[in-house]
Amino acid sequence: MKSIYSKGHPIYLFAAGFIVIAGLRYAAHIINPLLMAVFLSIIIYQPIDWFIKKGLNRTLSILLVMVSLVGVLTGLSMLISQSMRQFTTNLPVYKGKMSVVTTQVIETLNEMGLHLSQEQVLSKFGGGNVFGYAANFLTSLGGVMGQIVLLVLVIVFIIGEISSFPIKLQAILKKPDQSMINLSIIFKSIRNYLGMKTITGSAASILVAIMLLILGVPYIPIWALLVFLFRFIPNIGSTIAAIPIVLFVLVTDGLSGMLYAGLGYAAINFIIGQVVEPRFIARGMDLSTLVVFLSLVFWGWVFGDIGMLLSVPITMGLKISLGSRKQTEWIAVLLGSEKNAREALAHRHQQIVPPTNTPD
Repeated sequence: MKSIYSKGHPIYLFAAGFIVIAGLRYAAHIINPLLMAVFLSIIIYQPIDWFIKKGLNRTLSILLVMVSLVGVLTGLSMLISQSMRQFTTNLPVYKGKMSVVTTQVIETLNEMGLHLSQEQVLSKFGGGNVFGYAANFLTSLGGVMGQIVLLVLVIVFIIGEISSFPIKLQAILKKPDQSMINLSIIFKSIRNYLGMKTITGSAASILVAIMLLILGVPYIPIWALLVFLFRFIPNIGSTIAAIPIVLFVLVTDGLSGMLYAGLGYAAINFIIGQVVEPRFIARGMDLSTLVVFLSLVFWGWVFGDIGMLLSVPITMGLKISLGSRKQTEWIAVLLGSEKNAREALAHRHQQIVPPTNTPD
């Protein structure tokens, strides 16, 4: 039996994990821009690698992709900042209209015998909370993306060092070959997930923007960005993004406009979320549905809004890393899907069952 002072004792490991998590949460304002830079590097390395394979010089490939990235981020930042300023200026008006609508709904429900407290409902579910949360989320993300110079510099240095990572790992690791295989799997899984989420999120935001443009809803860049970002939040992200959009259409275009917007958003969400994404993303994610939701809550608590966006890639990386070690393989099985558990069980049976002796 291990002593409580042994490094392998569960209490020791729990205390070490607690200290690490507390440190990550305390330093979230420093880590968040670095996390964004790392995951953006993973996404944009794919076009860089494509240019290199086509025969373009490595330095020129990096320069071409980075200039394009800066141009896109700058253009989007200017467009969204302008819409955010206008939206923030008019926010008290929309809050007031939403409060009036909420009050009317409460009065109708009270007439039906529900006896709801108007003050309590308005304080918890008023329009100010809904629109305010959307504005605060975009503002907090904008604070990270606003450090565009730092982001670009970190991304450039990461991409520039990628080719030297294998040599450094071989020099410092005891089993470099296995570690390189694990890192390759982590990199490929995260790249595929983030790449597909970027594509499907862009498609969903464009479709929603076209729908809102047809309906004549203002501040379309804000709502399109909200849809794009919340597509990265698993399971509940698209539903959360729909709430401020549908309620905003309600206060601007009335009940009929809200009905059209709700039906259109539901159709877009069904096509992207239930038809397109499962063909490409769920196949390589291999995470339990419960773990996906809990990781959303946990990493959101540790890193804030950025942690919610990147919860699945972080958990995928941890699962693959834990699965590569015999001592922590059981944690990876718990984090994985039922398919992973069946594969682990079948592998264990193959190791236990001795080979049968066949007669000569």
